[in-house]
Amino acid sequence: MNTKGARRLISLEELETWLGTKLGKLERSDIVLLAFIVSYGILFSTLTVFRYYGFQTRAWDLGIFTQSLWTTLYTNKFLYHTCELFINPSGSFFGVHFSPILFFILPVYRLVTAPETLLVLQSFTLALAAVPIYRLTREYAGGRTSALVLAATYLMYPATQHVNWYDFHAQAFLPLFFAFTMYYIAKENWSKYFLFVFLSLMCEEHAAWITFAMGIYIVWKYRTQVLSTLTRKKTLENKYLNIALVTIVISSVWYWFTLWQRNTFFPTNPAALEEFLGSPNFTLLGAKDPIQIPLLVITRPWNTIQALAFDGHLKLLYLALLFGPLAFFSFKAPSALIPALPWFAFSLLSQTLAHHMLGHQYEAYVIAFIFVAAIFGLRKNYLETSTLKSVKGSLKKVVAFNIIFFLIASPLGPVVNIMYPDYVNLGMSNHEQQLNEVLGMIPANASILTQDNIFTQVSHRLEAYVVPNRFIDSGINDLAISFVNETMDRVEYILVDNKTDPLATGLVTLLLETKPQFVLIAKRDDNSILLYWRKP
Repeated sequence: MNTKGARRLISLEELETWLGTKLGKLERSDIVLLAFIVSYGILFSTLTVFRYYGFQTRAWDLGIFTQSLWTTLYTNKFLYHTCELFINPSGSFFGVHFSPILFFILPVYRLVTAPETLLVLQSFTLALAAVPIYRLTREYAGGRTSALVLAATYLMYPATQHVNWYDFHAQAFLPLFFAFTMYYIAKENWSKYFLFVFLSLMCEEHAAWITFAMGIYIVWKYRTQVLSTLTRKKTLENKYLNIALVTIVISSVWYWFTLWQRNTFFPTNPAALEEFLGSPNFTLLGAKDPIQIPLLVITRPWNTIQALAFDGHLKLLYLALLFGPLAFFSFKAPSALIPALPWFAFSLLSQTLAHHMLGHQYEAYVIAFIFVAAIFGLRKNYLETSTLKSVKGSLKKVVAFNIIFFLIASPLGPVVNIMYPDYVNLGMSNHEQQLNEVLGMIPANASILTQDNIFTQVSHRLEAYVVPNRFIDSGINDLAISFVNETMDRVEYILVDNKTDPLATGLVTLLLETKPQFVLIAKRDDNSILLYWRKP
């Protein structure tokens, strides 16, 4: 028995030696990591581009980004899009989210002006987050073998893949940036830490809540030194406390600035303000604005319990799908989850299903911290014996759980394919081919109103509009319907597809009864695809 165990230990050590051997300037482990990243990037670039070709992407949010970037590059408008003009009259993306990271994307989009560019960029950006995960694991939790396992786990992680699957979002940069902030905290390289804090803040205004909590994490991580300094009343002498305070101040000021710039330069339609701020997400808690949540959690404990209990089984499933692929090792080092607490508070108190289920961009706020906590949880096992033997058992658990949850929850896994075939459909059927044919009948610069899943294909024009389905059943449905009605009076073409969007088709055909200036010029696939043209 001991001999067998020794052989296993030697085998793992030999693997470490082999991975550490250099081929040219790179170690074998670095080459393997690069192969993982490139393979993931190519695979998900291909899959998401096929989704775009198959009309599976949406105005919310790929179309918003493509139109915003195109209008900035070619029409001298500032990140202008038309999808939410009845909420955000300025049309600027900064009237909804403050994402200066888009300025770095503009040159790339100018080089290849196509929606596919954003899908490819997002796939490789998400894949690159495997680098800080690999580095942190290699240096703190058992070496190259452990690092490659954790990097592969990240790339197979259902939440990572669902973020990638769902259109394009600026939040896709957050796993990379947040993972590097945590890596440089561990390394105590504060200049690079602040670089990635600023890059994180540039993605989207709500990242400031995460970086604020990161300052709290630093205080906790170095609490012994901080308490010693406070006892001696020499707070300015403690660099950890100073770094934490600077992080908290920067985050607070940044968030305030994002609200100021929006209210000053891109004000929201007052009639849509509550909907815009997300009030319907928190009716049980009673929050009119997410900024009220911390106070209401304290002052309204019963409302907080009710809000947490809402969709309680789904919220527990959500947590299982986030932590399960890492064999729940994140809970062995829970302090590393402190920066993730703002998102978990938001999602678990929300009544909106999208906030506590995979399939959206929101998990990008917490993926990095779940992995960092798991790495530090593995590190505890490693430090107990300082041998690779202890790590081997832990890695086996991670690999086993990762495979199980991949099969259950990944968009590439069999369970999701069986349960949600439309969500993972990549096919180009005769219906989509006919839809492409009808799109070819519309002049490149013509104004058009269309539906959510077609908008991205026509978004490279100034006067492309979309029927805002997501708001038709909301508290501002009258604004949304009025917007559609008024838009129909100024566009040249209307294109709808009853097969993929009966709600938009029904609304448009109903409103067309009072607009005799429109004539039906094309219909395809048993009158499912309808193209209308406004007579001069």
